[in-house]
Amino acid sequence: MDLKTRIRVALGIEEENTQLAYEGKLADGTIVVSDADALAEGVAVNVLVEDGTQIPLPVGEYELEDGTKFVVEEEGIIASMETEAEEEEDDMKKDEEEYEEEVEMSEENAQLFAEIGGVVKELLEEVKNDISRLNAELDELRGENLAKDENIAELQDENTELSKQVIELGSEAADVPVETKKFKKETTKVVLSKAEYNKLSKKEKFYYNLNN
Repeated sequence: MDLKTRIRVALGIEEENTQLAYEGKLADGTIVVSDADALAEGVAVNVLVEDGTQIPLPVGEYELEDGTKFVVEEEGIIASMETEAEEEEDDMKKDEEEYEEEVEMSEENAQLFAEIGGVVKELLEEVKNDISRLNAELDELRGENLAKDENIAELQDENTELSKQVIELGSEAADVPVETKKFKKETTKVVLSKAEYNKLSKKEKFYYNLNN
């Protein structure tokens, strides 16, 4: 029905005698009608009110009972249509795109993991080298400490031996009568050469040093 006819019907000049080619229901139960055989882009679509009158379908997005979706951008005129098959195709396309993104992301993650694995491997090698170096230094320190311990033990042995000799000389000297200097008879000092002195026993060296 064109605009002129609608005006004439509204004024009561002409009775509405329109045969509806299309009648369907929206998902919410609202009845929509059209003069066209089927809903399509550019087709006029109205809402059929209970009293039999029609009003242009307001602007918005709609869905029919069969799942067909359409958009009204200008009141009463379909701007675009989307069938269930088209929606499934769009969903499949969307799923494919998401799958490709996931694959791409997986490849990026795999590459990232490989790079991380390489870095970790290098770090482990460095740690192993540091551990080997530290162990070598520790072994060297243990060797030095062992040598020091041996030197200390040797000095302790020498000290022990010297202590024994002092005790021995002290006991031998105690067997000789003690004389004070004022009662001691003068004796002739004997001077020995270094070679002769070295031939003396420890006891003879002790008395030689005592008298000289």
